[in-house]
Amino acid sequence: MSIEISRLIEAQFLAHAKTCYPHECCGFITGSQADTALSKASYYLPCHNTLTEKKRRFLIDPLQYQSAEDRADEEGLAIISIVHSHPDHSHEPSEFDRSHAWPGLSYIIISILKGQVNSYRSWQLREDHSQFDGEDILMEDES
Repeated sequence: MSIEISRLIEAQFLAHAKTCYPHECCGFITGSQADTALSKASYYLPCHNTLTEKKRRFLIDPLQYQSAEDRADEEGLAIISIVHSHPDHSHEPSEFDRSHAWPGLSYIIISILKGQVNSYRSWQLREDHSQFDGEDILMEDES
């Protein structure tokens, strides 16, 4: 699988992660499934992390999730990725990430070290929930 994003979407989720530091950011990328191996992003929708202890976890309000899904449905799109940051940690998914993820979605995890973007990577959870596999992030041709 691959996910195709624009430079604008990349800039938006990276800025969101920096703004939320030292807490985890969270948000959605909405788009469409171009084919069985490629999803194409349309826009980034930042969310509010509703947890009190935000340094190592995030929680999106179910009503905000429903609102994002409803908006995507109205536009003929779907949520294709959940984005979150790992403050002062790597972009590798945690065991907590694996146990709370859903197969079929991309999970972009951003490593933020001392308030600066270190790296990011996209992941897909296997159908049997056993582990994440890395996924290619392609940049949309904006010419």
